[in-house]
Amino acid sequence: MKKISTVLLVLVLVGSVAFAGFTGNAEVTFVGDLDVGNYGFANAVELTSDIVISETLASVAGEGDIKAEIAAELTFGFDMEDVANETDASANLTGNIEITSAKIVGDGWSVGILGTAGAPNFAVSAIDTEADGAGDDAADPLDLKPSNYVGANAGITVGLGGYEFGLSIDSTLNALDGSIYNVFGSVTTPEYALGDGLTATFGAAALLADTGSSASGSAKVAYASDALSLTVASDMIYDNASLMAEVAVAATYDAVAFDLYYATDDDAATFDSDDESATTYAPQASGYTAYAATTNILSAKVATTVADVALSVTGKDLVNSQALSADVSYPVTAEATVGLNGGYTVGDSSWSVGGTVSYALTDATVAADVTYASAGTLEVNASVESTTLVSGATLSLAYENADILANKGAITATATIAF
Repeated sequence: MKKISTVLLVLVLVGSVAFAGFTGNAEVTFVGDLDVGNYGFANAVELTSDIVISETLASVAGEGDIKAEIAAELTFGFDMEDVANETDASANLTGNIEITSAKIVGDGWSVGILGTAGAPNFAVSAIDTEADGAGDDAADPLDLKPSNYVGANAGITVGLGGYEFGLSIDSTLNALDGSIYNVFGSVTTPEYALGDGLTATFGAAALLADTGSSASGSAKVAYASDALSLTVASDMIYDNASLMAEVAVAATYDAVAFDLYYATDDDAATFDSDDESATTYAPQASGYTAYAATTNILSAKVATTVADVALSVTGKDLVNSQALSADVSYPVTAEATVGLNGGYTVGDSSWSVGGTVSYALTDATVAADVTYASAGTLEVNASVESTTLVSGATLSLAYENADILANKGAITATATIAF
């Protein structure tokens, strides 16, 4: 307790403290696992903080038609997550000093000296995710990033008339005698207006290196009118005699939404800074896969709402496993909503069918779902949750069973108080 008091005293003494980033919750759960045979309480405390104790911003700009500008920030605060109650918070003190911008600016042009603009990336799947990822990667969309194959190093970024150019000639990777060399360049165009509601943006990057050369090209075309919205984005990558490409299409017309994604390869061949720490999750040398097969990924989804009926049909990995699914839900009354869902995978002939129902009472919401799969499993879940029965607390009672035909399931009662 003395440690927490000391930390609070420091916060009081420093005048520029922002408390908005401090959140937390306390939770008690009573679980009765009918299969394992265990029962009892579990207590949990979760604290998340992004408190800035002190922040100093600095910037200097020259004068004249051609001038230099630089901006930096110095921050000091707490950055903690999942810190148990009474934990020594001083271990989570963080500091950061960073130059956020440094450039030479002229009339309609600029030269940034902090680094190189990387390879443009326009296409990302709105349907597929890295299913076997861990941590934050569990829901990462499938994305064949050109920057993972056409990499930039130290260099500059040039802005000219709405264009952005990147140039990298890293001093550690280039020798005057030509024994080693690594030269990278990229360009991203402004948005061109091609017609009424029609726009296009293009990008390209290339790497010439003694360890291997690569290049990428990207394009995005968008159209918008009163009833129709359409975006087509594509990235193409040439990497050491291998050609890869992806295309993402998103369209809405009236009440219908359509998504399409195709990639010659998934992003499992790379593991970059967007992925989890190599010391925490495996595999470290590569990314996570979305499907067993990692080439020719084709997925599509159509969703619409007609007369309050919400319907979606999804086909994932249509070239390989061909996983098809459909969901439909309908608000029977203002309080009650029912739904049906089903799935069939052509690759292994597996299938599933299920239903959901929810009912909003005055002080609680009751929900249940059931799913039967071709493997002979029957999943049953039911819950009741209230945020109004006790002011300031969320109370819930749930039953979960992944296969009621083989297991007894578990009953969980939870009370959560948060700030």
